[in-house]
Amino acid sequence: MNTEILSRKIKLEFQNVTLGDAYTLPEEDYADTSYWYFDKRRTDLNLTEEEWAKQEIHLIDTSGWLPEERQEAIQAITEKRKMSNRFSNPLEIPFIYLDRYSTGFSYLKPKAYLFYTPAIIVYILSDSEGLNSASFSSWLFRLSWANSYELITVLLKYFSKIQVDILIDFLRYIASINSIDINNKDRIKECLDNIKLLEFKNG
Repeated sequence: MNTEILSRKIKLEFQNVTLGDAYTLPEEDYADTSYWYFDKRRTDLNLTEEEWAKQEIHLIDTSGWLPEERQEAIQAITEKRKMSNRFSNPLEIPFIYLDRYSTGFSYLKPKAYLFYTPAIIVYILSDSEGLNSASFSSWLFRLSWANSYELITVLLKYFSKIQVDILIDFLRYIASINSIDINNKDRIKECLDNIKLLEFKNG
């Protein structure tokens, strides 16, 4: 697989994908430990709204969030709303963003999984060291968990046929890299098998 050709395909076929009304990666990452979204009712009713907001803002303010997301999260908590997504183009998302909020991949809604997928792929194609990253592992785990026709259909429901084909090409390419961890190689095979469930059902 020629990585330059694959990169061009990704930039062409994913350039117009949007996050829609799904939660951002940082919000899903935060919900992993807090079990709460900024636009939802607080989970500890023993605290007042003000006490709850102060507690959550302190957690955000003392965490390892990137400055831009930290400021937006604090504002979202104060205004009881979702965070704004500062990336209109997924191909412009920096790798540090993906890796900092990597746990969020496990909880992304299907529209969000589509949105963040090209960012992961493009980075890996430019630097194979990313195969050892937390963000790649979390992204791959999510795809491997979709191990039934129903689950894979839901996860990839917003992917076009061409985008699914690109996803397959990418997975096959990284599976051929000699330096890839054996556990990830097995997981890649699981992902490809999951996608085949779509082909089998629709074939």
